[in-house]
Amino acid sequence: MQNKNLKPIFFEFSGYKFKPREKILKFEYKIGFVGQKPLVFVEKIILPKVPDIKKIPQGLLSELLGDIHLMLGISYYKTYCPPKIKLAKALSQNKALFWETVYKKGLGEFFYRNNLDIKKKIGFPISQKQKKEKNYFLPRKNRSLVGVGGGKDSLAAIELLKQAKKDIAGFVVQTGEASKIIEDIVKTAGVKSLVIKRVLDEKLLSGLEQSYQGHIPISAIYGFLGLLLGILYDYKNIIVANEYSSNFGNLKYQNQEINHQWSKSAEFENLFQGYINRYYTPQIRYFSLLRPFYEIRIAEMFSRLKKYHTLFSSCNKKFANKKSDGAGERWCLNCPKCLSSFLLLATFLPKNDLLKIFKKNLFQEKALENQFSDILGFGKIKPFDCVGTFEENKMALYLAKNKFKNDFIIRKFSPALTAPAVVPRALLCHPEGTPEGSHIRDSSAIRPQNDRTRSLREIFSTHPCLNIPTEFRFLGMKNVLILGYGKEGKITEQYLKKYFPDLKIGVADQKQGSGYLKKQNYYDIAVKTPGVAKENLKIQYTTATNIFFSQVDNNKIIGITGSKGKSTTASLIFEILKTAGKNVQLLGNIGAPMLKALMSPLPKTQMFVLELSSYQLDDIEQSPGVAVITNLFPEHMNYHGNVENYFKAKKNIIKFQNKNNFFVYNPKVSRLREWGREARAKVLAFKTELPLKETEIPLLGEHNKDNIRIAATVGVILGVSKETIARAVKNFKPLPHRLELVGEFQGIKFYDDAISTAPESTIFAIACLPNVQTVFLGGEDRGYKFSELEKTLKKYQIKNIVLFPNSGKKILKNKQGFNILETTKMAEAVKFAFDNTEKNGVCLLSTASPSYNLWKNFEDQGEQFQKWVKFYGKKNKK
Repeated sequence: MQNKNLKPIFFEFSGYKFKPREKILKFEYKIGFVGQKPLVFVEKIILPKVPDIKKIPQGLLSELLGDIHLMLGISYYKTYCPPKIKLAKALSQNKALFWETVYKKGLGEFFYRNNLDIKKKIGFPISQKQKKEKNYFLPRKNRSLVGVGGGKDSLAAIELLKQAKKDIAGFVVQTGEASKIIEDIVKTAGVKSLVIKRVLDEKLLSGLEQSYQGHIPISAIYGFLGLLLGILYDYKNIIVANEYSSNFGNLKYQNQEINHQWSKSAEFENLFQGYINRYYTPQIRYFSLLRPFYEIRIAEMFSRLKKYHTLFSSCNKKFANKKSDGAGERWCLNCPKCLSSFLLLATFLPKNDLLKIFKKNLFQEKALENQFSDILGFGKIKPFDCVGTFEENKMALYLAKNKFKNDFIIRKFSPALTAPAVVPRALLCHPEGTPEGSHIRDSSAIRPQNDRTRSLREIFSTHPCLNIPTEFRFLGMKNVLILGYGKEGKITEQYLKKYFPDLKIGVADQKQGSGYLKKQNYYDIAVKTPGVAKENLKIQYTTATNIFFSQVDNNKIIGITGSKGKSTTASLIFEILKTAGKNVQLLGNIGAPMLKALMSPLPKTQMFVLELSSYQLDDIEQSPGVAVITNLFPEHMNYHGNVENYFKAKKNIIKFQNKNNFFVYNPKVSRLREWGREARAKVLAFKTELPLKETEIPLLGEHNKDNIRIAATVGVILGVSKETIARAVKNFKPLPHRLELVGEFQGIKFYDDAISTAPESTIFAIACLPNVQTVFLGGEDRGYKFSELEKTLKKYQIKNIVLFPNSGKKILKNKQGFNILETTKMAEAVKFAFDNTEKNGVCLLSTASPSYNLWKNFEDQGEQFQKWVKFYGKKNKK
């Protein structure tokens, strides 16, 4: 309880000084009291080496140092929790919300222990003038800083990264003297390290009169200091080793969850990464490599790393030892961290190996009964320490019980594990017939027999964490599921066998039946096909598209999307670059699967043109160096749910671009003009002039002229001459099923435009062709609106209409004046066209709906159309 005479008034972030050549940062804080002199604190940060700050934007550095000032200040603010915050410059509303969250949730345990009001605002001042938020372009070398602690988690992460041959360095935050444990670990790991020293104000360490004491979000502080190192010394990734278990809180206090590990949780990780993107640079990633795993799974990884077994320590009480290196000095053998580490490793290590680490069998200690009760969930609350969840600790005890069956702790708590809530879900099914409860070295052997084993399956399974970049997403995984086994899935399988030979590969496809998605429950990670919606994924996953982008310099990629014209535009760009002598491949929807290109080494000059669908863009993690959008109108509602989700997926093609990239778009589309104003890249609307005479254009329709304009714009960006662009376009051959002239029979011209699976594209097609008398419409019902199409049919006086189910019934609200055939058969439709289309007329297949309800795809529909046109054409000729 505070003395009434000592009343804090304010907490002031007084200022900071940065002396790069001296490698020193100083941060000053001040607490004002009623009737007393202010209390002043100064914290020093000592950098590992002199940084080159010339390459860092001054605005970015100022932003970061200001925020580190705020972050480090939490250690001093909590001494008296003054009611008012003073800043030299008020924060934006979004920044104030971030810091309010970090302080409130990061100090949650502190508020609870000191019985303080957690609902009261910290009170970061908010500016009334809201400036436009700004981040910075900061090119980075593809290398990573990895946080090094003394525990098993960071060591498991380091070894995974080393095995993957990643360019890494450890970063160590040193408070006080150097740690012997850290020194030994870094030496054994064989990695270079950057040590940043944190010198706390001595007044904080000596104890302050009537001050509050308690836990601070130390991982958040380390996160900001790691970010500082990454920015100063040119690192792209700041990697930590926080587990899935850290997401779970300890208790509810004043109706809010209190989590001792909040600054290690996914909530903080995602909040921090969003903050980095928003105010610093999208070129730096902060993530936990081990986020998909429970602590017990990480203990399994660590059990194989024998070289660290006598070096590491997860004990907070003993970690401060600077000189001693014996096991007795590394573990207090009495705290929740010691007990949790012993318990989890007991599951995987032989008994003798476990005792070599701890020098004592903790399961035999009667005095530890209450502590074990707490970490197993039989006490009042989860201990305020970095320990696993109750469920995984119970599971660890269950799995270790036969090995230690005569020990006191096992005998004491095993009966409690026989309750229905635990034992049925802990049944084991080992493929080699290993008896239940025996020594387990590999959790991949654990396979559930039925739904009653759900707990065991969940604890050893992975959890989605898409903040981890795809290039790191396979690390720590034992098996992978290819979800969708078409053309792309088969190439994905080849790719995984070549580059991840130790991964066990499984396949799940809708051809296997409606339950194929359940297979993911037995795999660590999935590579999903674009046709499977991301909402169906319950485990960690990635896509072939994201794997490709993670391995290729994005400046070598031209990506094209749009509701119509993306295949033609991609092919035109490919033809232009090929004609110009560029080393280029056409991949994606229209070309070969992307991963096929990665099956052999890529030349430095290699370029790629990718046609990208909304399905591929829905969860894309990077953007192409040149992004192209041809046009936009509603499509694929069955996949995306609504038109806004569809447009959002399309917009992802420019989401991750920077000022060195290009965004080329069709200025006729108002939404694209709006996106252009928001884009970070260099924005170019295509020019109206064509690169050749209209009489030389090999494509029909105004929309194809726009496609040519876009392709020509991209060609100019990439240094292709106008003469070469004109020659490439002139020699371009139209793609199949895109206003393709099948032929003229009995004076009737038949056009295959099967690619038009939305009403807007069918309207384009009708407008391009003179004298359309018959049109084939309808197919899978995606909820499209057909009112404009109906107006177009009347405007162009098209009389003969073939309507395919299911959408065919919805296309015409007023059928008066039309000659209509409703059918499911292409042969009947084509015969109807021959019988009713006049000489010199046009019959057009352009269904304004997807084809999947009657045909395999639009190509199959178009081929059927052409087959029957030629059949009746020849028959009638005879």
